[in-house]
Amino acid sequence: MKNYLILFVFAFPFIFGCGHPKVTGIVKFDDGTPLTSGGVAFINLPYQATGAIKSNGSYEMFELKSGDGIRPGTYQVTVSATTGGGSDGTPLVHLVDPKFENPSTSGLTCEVKGNTVFNIIVTKPTK
Repeated sequence: MKNYLILFVFAFPFIFGCGHPKVTGIVKFDDGTPLTSGGVAFINLPYQATGAIKSNGSYEMFELKSGDGIRPGTYQVTVSATTGGGSDGTPLVHLVDPKFENPSTSGLTCEVKGNTVFNIIVTKPTK
């Protein structure tokens, strides 16, 4: 019986999976300053994972809840950060070039095979 228990303990992660890879990174402007708000999306239709950008520019992708990682695959990546646009009438202001909000124009892709660090460089909107 003891041998079966040992075999089960070692086989458990392979049978039921070890969770999805962790994807983390930092979003910075091309001048090196961090983007301090907004969100990152990894898209491989029909699947999508998201992560909030923290005040230091860092993010972590997740599928359903923080810490659960994302599925391996090749993703188109978007970054979105805006301010205003609320019911108080303040105008919507894009903090990054709007091209980064669309997966077909962002120019960002990431291949996830295991735990991955994917740092992102964005530009400010042109006036």
